[in-house]
Amino acid sequence: MFVCEEQSSYLNEQQEDESVFVDLLSDSGFKIVFGDSGEEDTETNKLDSTVLKRGDLLKNMLNAFFDDRIPKITKVRFRNSEVLGKSVHHRKVIYDLYFEDGSKRRFVVEMQKDEISFMLNRIHNYTSLAHSNAMKKGKKFKHDQHAIIGVVIANFVLHENKKMPCISIIENGDMKAGAVAMDLTKIMTVELPKFNKKIDELVDDKDKYLFLLKHMGELKDIPVQFDTEEFRPIFECARIANLKKEDYMLFDEERTLERRRELVMETAVNKAVEKERKKAKEETISLLLQENCLPLERIATVMRVGIEEVLRIKNALALS
Repeated sequence: MFVCEEQSSYLNEQQEDESVFVDLLSDSGFKIVFGDSGEEDTETNKLDSTVLKRGDLLKNMLNAFFDDRIPKITKVRFRNSEVLGKSVHHRKVIYDLYFEDGSKRRFVVEMQKDEISFMLNRIHNYTSLAHSNAMKKGKKFKHDQHAIIGVVIANFVLHENKKMPCISIIENGDMKAGAVAMDLTKIMTVELPKFNKKIDELVDDKDKYLFLLKHMGELKDIPVQFDTEEFRPIFECARIANLKKEDYMLFDEERTLERRRELVMETAVNKAVEKERKKAKEETISLLLQENCLPLERIATVMRVGIEEVLRIKNALALS
């Protein structure tokens, strides 16, 4: 396999070529790679470490982000990501990814590319709902449920406090005492704008996963830094040419909608710029007319408009 070592060979920031890998910041791309890739765990393959199991890629990434405040994930058992309300009158929530690990902790994972308001409040509410749904109906509940970990990966800044690092773990504790009061709920936030390392500056797996989250959709091949047993499967699962038909249709639909949205925004910006340019030109012509320093024909030539436009503005100003 040909692998180039220069970063410019991988990032197509100024290229118009078709993408090779899905964008991990897209809703479909994130779920395809970290939620659907791999085989289901069965009796025949559960002891085979050479087989990529569903959830392995997600497990490896999250473990790279965790420190000693969140024990490592040993297994991923996906649960239904659509959580219904207690009755038809209560709203339902659809998590991006929702799973239980080997120690029966539950994880709510949300990836948000575009900035939305109150994202921290949302993940707090999502974890609270997960706790509520863990309570058994019709039975006396002992309130001894397992911990729930909320994870937010955001392509924008979440915390107003600038001291918060790229990866933060929020716990319930007494700040004055410097002690954690309870481990029932923790929230980990990943703020991608705070990560700005170049490919030749990556020092560990945490850096590599952060880099892929930001740049996977721009890469053209597997960089030498990622050509390892752990990271190679991510590229193969993210390679557009390898997608299953249903996954490709979801990815392509989202990509088309994204391009349409960008076109609408670009058109709106261009119209606003043109409106401001026209307004500035009219104000300049008005000033020249009021100063009465140039003939009308000269004003038209200087401002690159027809004499009719100069006369229109003059009549609007009611100048003789």
